Amino acid sequence: MRTKGKTAVVTGGASGIGAALAEAIVADGGRVVVADINSDAAEAHAAKLGDAARAIPCNVADVAGVEAMATEAWDWLGGVDLVFANAGISVARPLLKASEAEFDVTLDVNLKGVWATAKAFATRMMEAGREGHLCLTASEHALGLQHPGNGFYTASKHGVLALGDVFRAELPDGIGVSVLCPGLTATHMPDTSPAATGMSADERRSDMARAVMAEGKPPSEVARHTLDEIARGTFLIVPEASAWLAAEKRADEVKDEFTRQAPMGPDAMKYHVGTVVERLMKKTGPGLL
Repeated sequence: MRTKGKTAVVTGGASGIGAALAEAIVADGGRVVVADINSDAAEAHAAKLGDAARAIPCNVADVAGVEAMATEAWDWLGGVDLVFANAGISVARPLLKASEAEFDVTLDVNLKGVWATAKAFATRMMEAGREGHLCLTASEHALGLQHPGNGFYTASKHGVLALGDVFRAELPDGIGVSVLCPGLTATHMPDTSPAATGMSADERRSDMARAVMAEGKPPSEVARHTLDEIARGTFLIVPEASAWLAAEKRADEVKDEFTRQAPMGPDAMKYHVGTVVERLMKKTGPGLL
């Protein structure tokens, strides 16, 4: 889908990759809703972008709040072409020291929030008979890069990739889906996450995270790459070459274990879901489904 001159909604749009996406959309002649839990930051960023932008406070972990934001955004924009389900947090803690509350808030924002945002706008697109595109922000960690000390974040981003895969299978052809898997990016997540959740890792770990992330790719480069790939209809958007190292290792591991444990052979398709469905339909007809 072409991305220039389009209407868009960006959750987590007041900082980091989200803020850069909003800037790029306006620079390309579009209009954008900056949705963020930090209402002051959202207002400030929208003001910076001028009349083509509007801030709407939104906590994506609140499904009813997402629906309210979607209605307001749709009405103000006169319909939405591009949706960036980008809001995310990171509460860094080793798995054996993490709490249930930290699990809940991470999955609520990073996974439920992505689902709720995509669902709200895809539903409106379908009801309006409108084409559009959803871009869900995951991470290089969804591709196989281990993140010791931040297991909940890693798990949530694997989930985002899975959601995107199923959304693209379920949605009609006119609604495209991409999953953005950025690598190290110079964002302020170590600071914005505690502000959004009231939870933070120990200061030593946070200081290290700030120092590392400051050396990452500029968010503006990630945003431009993302828009270019959406225009190409790309599903898996990977702005950082080094992410391939972990992805290749995971792919090799999967291939090696299938070769050893479950190699393809004459009966390999016996329990394949598609084969089973086809066999049942021959017996009972399509009424079973």
